[in-house]
Amino acid sequence: MMRGAAVLACLLVLAVLLVHGVSGAEFDRAALLAVDGEFSAAAQKIGVGEAFLRYADPEATMLPPGENAVTGATGIRAQFAELPPGSTLAWKPFKAEAAASGDLGYTLGTYEMRSTDAEGKLVVLYGKYCSVWKKQKDGSWKWAVDVGTPSPPPK
Repeated sequence: MMRGAAVLACLLVLAVLLVHGVSGAEFDRAALLAVDGEFSAAAQKIGVGEAFLRYADPEATMLPPGENAVTGATGIRAQFAELPPGSTLAWKPFKAEAAASGDLGYTLGTYEMRSTDAEGKLVVLYGKYCSVWKKQKDGSWKWAVDVGTPSPPPK
């Protein structure tokens, strides 16, 4: 249901953009914001690790804070393997830009990670992120590079 609503919203946004004669870059920016929002919704529905895998370019690289880079499905899967059960990661993009060539773009946003510590106490972490997106041969967007950094709680 959530995925269907996200897809419908994306299609409506894209239809409005087409009707109003937007440029290719504007169209791509809107598409990037939509797919990044859909990606976050998927993380809530199917789990963080599975969503990261589903939306990743085959050669995607993550740059986790304080750790070495991880590349590809095996590295991405390992990055999320030790999340405590019930952990959630939600994010919201606030900016997107796309190359004039239409093959690359990026999104910037903020995130909130919720998990429990060893005693079962809720731990909430905040941060910001930059995701670089690569347009696939089928026209879909997949993230190619993802980096997140911790931030203080929002004001």
